Amino acid sequence: MHNVITQQESEDSVTKKVIYGIYILYTFSTVLPVLPIIVGVIFAYVFQNDAKTILKSHYQYVIRSFWIGILYTVVSLALCPYVIGIALLLLSIIWWIIRMARGLRSLLYNEAIVNPTSWIF
Repeated sequence: MHNVITQQESEDSVTKKVIYGIYILYTFSTVLPVLPIIVGVIFAYVFQNDAKTILKSHYQYVIRSFWIGILYTVVSLALCPYVIGIALLLLSIIWWIIRMARGLRSLLYNEAIVNPTSWIF
């Protein structure tokens, strides 16, 4: 039997590879905060319309993660002169890592993100 890859399967494969790359860039942004996350969110916006099925939820999830992460970081940095700001910044980093791990896990198991608009995890 011949393995025939349809155009739809090929497009899904490309968008799945892109979302993997975005998760990796986002995760790497915990070490180098600016460039990887900017590149990741640009790719997310560019490729989100090509995504089908479960991948749509992943694109929505990474785009929302970017904007919520920016908000959490700005609030934390604004409060850094106070002790609470440092604690919030650490919590924001932990939140970010958990979200990326959750997204990657779901993607590896070909699962959609159950609630991609969640502010928590």
